[in-house]
Parts: sequence; C-alpha cells; structure tokens
Amino acid sequence: MSLEHFISTVKDFDSLPAGSKVDFFVYYLTVVKGNQGIKAKDIDECFDELKIKKYSNIPQYLSINSKILKNKPPKFIIQKGLYHLERNKKAAIDNIVNAPKVIIPSNSYFPAELFDNTRGYLKAIATQAAVCYDQGLYDACSVMTRKLLEVLIIETFEKHGISSKVKNNSGNFYYLSDLIDLFKAENTWNVGRNAKSSLPNLKKMGDLSAHNRRYIARQTDLNNIKDDLRIALEELIHLIDYPNWK
Repeated sequence: MSLEHFISTVKDFDSLPAGSKVDFFVYYLTVVKGNQGIKAKDIDECFDELKIKKYSNIPQYLSINSKILKNKPPKFIIQKGLYHLERNKKAAIDNIVNAPKVIIPSNSYFPAELFDNTRGYLKAIATQAAVCYDQGLYDACSVMTRKLLEVLIIETFEKHGISSKVKNNSGNFYYLSDLIDLFKAENTWNVGRNAKSSLPNLKKMGDLSAHNRRYIARQTDLNNIKDDLRIALEELIHLIDYPNWK
C-alpha cells in the first residue's frame, strides 16, 4: 500500500495537527510497510513525499512522546535506537484505519525464532506458511513452504558470491528442481545428509499443492515433513549467516 493510499483511510488526515500525522507515519512505516522501527529522517521523508508542511522538530517529538509525562502513557517506545508505536497507541490507530486483525503464528509448524535476525521479507514468508498451518490451510502452507526454500537456496548462493551458478543465460534464476540439484552438488559448503535428502520431498509437497488439481494437502502430510523441514531451514539459514551478510 502506498503512503497516499494509506492516508486516504484516515478521516480528515489533511486537517490533523502535524504531530498527529507523525503518529500515522510511524504506523504506516512499521505496521503497513513492516519496517523494523523508524528514525526521525524516515518521518521527514513521509512529509516530503506528500508535499505537506512538516512538524517543526521531529526528533524532539519522537523523544518526548517516548516518555511518561504527567501519568500520560507514551506514544512510542525505543528499541535498539529505533522508534515503534506503543502497543495501545497502535491498537488505537488500528481501529481508525480498520486494520485487519494480525494473526500471530505458533511454533507448531517450525520454530519462529529461526527467522530472527534474517530479513523482513523472509519473516513475512515464514509467517504466512506458519499461519496457514495453524489455520488449516494446508495447500497454501505447502506452497509458501516451497517459496521459502527457494528463496533460501538462492540467497545461499548470493551470500557466497556465486549466484551466477544458479542463473540461466538470460540472468533469471533456475527453477527449484535445478536449484536443489545445484545446491546439493556445490562444494563451497557441506550440507548434512538429512537436509540433502529432504529437499526434493519438500519441493514435491509444494508442487502437488500448487499444480495437482485433485491433490488436497492434509495436516498429516505436513506433519510427516515437519522434522525434515526444520532441519533444512536451520541448515540453510546457518549457511547464509544473515547477521554477517552485509
């Protein structure tokens, strides 16, 4: 959703005080866009994008409203130098913009913490897969699992500077079947036997859900591959080493 689209969901946005606009910009950047916190310059860019008058001192506004003043709860909290909306403030804005309820995935499919310190888009894909499992959407879960593995294999090659090995003459990445074969054959890393043997089966599960019109995935199908999936995910994430990949 674009910023322009987002503010259209806020009644009389243009008439709001500049400080209130800052609150909505923090919500847009951290909730709608999924950024892991914001800095004052990010809010400044929102004012610039919309071509509207800025709040006079954005850093001061964020700082002051991160403190409890006269028993008034803060609007923001600071974590690792970045600002986030305080939980109650976020809930209040949820109601204003009629935001859909956020479903928090369990660890029933795989441990969510595997994707801590990776990338925002990876956490989004992993969350979708896990939520689909929790909600009984097993074909959708299978397809998102397939996508997750595909992204991780590609990024393993990218992290080690050999992404050209998994691209065709047009510069496009190969399909997952070829990616798996190339990943297993690559000498740059050592892959455990369980991870090697499980990848084709994990791909097959996703293929059936995506392409076979008579196949309907069931919970037992996914339960049968959960252990292999967890091993494969953990090994791929370890090989990529996201915290040290700049």
